[in-house]
Amino acid sequence: MWDLNGDASVGWRQYLSSEETVAAQSGLSANLGANLTWNPRGAVSFRLSETFVRTNEAPSYESAESVNRIFNRAGAMLGFHPGGRVLETYLSYDFSLYRHNIYKELDRHTHHIGWNGHWSFLPKTAFVASADYRRIGYESPVQGGPSGEVISADGRLLNTNSNPLRLLGGLRGLITQRVTLGLQAGYGWGFYQDPNGPDFRGLLVKAEASYQFGPVDLDSRIRAGYQRDFADSTIGNFYTYHRALVGFQQGLVGGRLKLGVEADAQMRDYADLGVSRVQTQDNVIIIPENLSDLLVGVEGEASVELRRGWDLGLSYRFVSNFTKDVVQVEGPAESSVRDYQRHHVVLTTTLTY
Repeated sequence: MWDLNGDASVGWRQYLSSEETVAAQSGLSANLGANLTWNPRGAVSFRLSETFVRTNEAPSYESAESVNRIFNRAGAMLGFHPGGRVLETYLSYDFSLYRHNIYKELDRHTHHIGWNGHWSFLPKTAFVASADYRRIGYESPVQGGPSGEVISADGRLLNTNSNPLRLLGGLRGLITQRVTLGLQAGYGWGFYQDPNGPDFRGLLVKAEASYQFGPVDLDSRIRAGYQRDFADSTIGNFYTYHRALVGFQQGLVGGRLKLGVEADAQMRDYADLGVSRVQTQDNVIIIPENLSDLLVGVEGEASVELRRGWDLGLSYRFVSNFTKDVVQVEGPAESSVRDYQRHHVVLTTTLTY
């Protein structure tokens, strides 16, 4: 009647470089999760879950300090899935905390209510629908940096709470024996609580397709996807983005060896701040009229099962922001050059028991 599942991983990311500022960015990361489910195979189910994540990331500027983010989320989910699960619907609530070791004024909490359902009109194909509502609140009313109409008395940008809502519906599943398609579209609202700042409302799209080739047990496939959405931003409340990706994975040696490559590109457009020149306590900040990013990433990976329960993996990822926009600072601080390139080589080993 009750199922308990959990997973835990702890890693150390070591940056190999002759430069002390790069080597000093090495550090600990962790990922812990657990869920307890009542009646998972019945017509009604209930789940409690907890997730904790600590990251260790290299900053996109020169610094000896690594970026450590902490995510902690706890929640509950009620499921209704009678009659062989042809019809399924789930209602969930989560509370999450976000903490940043450097930019503490960006710490926030989120109340998240979600609903999703699907009708399997074919054995492996279903109509799907979802509703996602969040209440995002910042722990600090202000942050450092430029602002538009929403500026505090000491010249800092006000943090803007929001209540974003997303409604989506579409199709997901097998179109043929080897072709899988997912297509969802809907509408979203930002509901930012600042009456003088920008707000979002617009079309949302999520599409993905894959083609499986070769023996089914090797799970070799090519895939492609596209997404249009919006997200919170420290500049101008939010940004909208278009993201496209293509990928390939190949299983060999009876599935013990897996090779993969993926490329993705994301175009971000930031909401207008409404001002191009801002006077703060220490600096004059000059902001481009239009602020945008072009993020491009390429990743290749290989993993091999050395023996049952023991895997070894090697991956390389290149990420770059090709933006030409620069936030200029006249004063003791430095201008913010926003373009960067990162090369990551990661060696992993996994034990499963």
